[in-house]
Amino acid sequence: MATSDHIRPIGLITALAQEYSVVSGIVAPVSDRLIAVQSGLGRAAGFLAATELGHQEKQLSGLVSIGFCGALDTAIATGSIILPDAIITADNERFDTDAGWISAVAAKMAGLPVVTERTIYCATEIIETQAGKQATHSQCGACAVDMESAGIAHAATRFNIPFIAVRIVLDEGTDTLPEATRDAVHSDGNLNVGGLLRGLASRPQDVGGLIRLAGKSGKAQKQLKAVCKALLPDFGLSG
Repeated sequence: MATSDHIRPIGLITALAQEYSVVSGIVAPVSDRLIAVQSGLGRAAGFLAATELGHQEKQLSGLVSIGFCGALDTAIATGSIILPDAIITADNERFDTDAGWISAVAAKMAGLPVVTERTIYCATEIIETQAGKQATHSQCGACAVDMESAGIAHAATRFNIPFIAVRIVLDEGTDTLPEATRDAVHSDGNLNVGGLLRGLASRPQDVGGLIRLAGKSGKAQKQLKAVCKALLPDFGLSG
């Protein structure tokens, strides 16, 4: 449903169902200016979801890429909040975030572990291993990685509206993701229980890694809730 004519909503784009459940559950009941949508995995999905929301609402006041990310810098821990100054890609693209908006968001999160003035690398596939993360960090200097922010930023440039990313670190730069997780999520961002079970059946040794990852996921989810609550009612974007 479109918002009232006098309200220019802010689009909050998440990739995963887990992220969407947290974000929408907090913002939907208390703010008609914030609209959360689930895009699914990857840059193209992020771009499509942001573009469709923009056309549906006729006019957005801004776009936010929000959810989890993986750390590339080994000094950054699970639960850290990344407010990047830009999104970069393997094709040497750079999408700058809105500096004034980032500053306002950071001010609202005093006391939380916020990382600013760094870049996020938007990858085309999940970087699973510690070696892969270290290599990517050495090549591009980004502190963290996701897969959707470049697409959402691209949509923002098409609409000529401000863009920011708010990403919570889940896996750290020293973590290698269990292979059993490779098919644990559908491309639409929803959990693939069958894929996860098949992965565990073929790699039962991944159980310990999955338990550790679940603990990190819980911490990141708790931090995502805290961020959303701190940024109500307008995610720091006035006007």
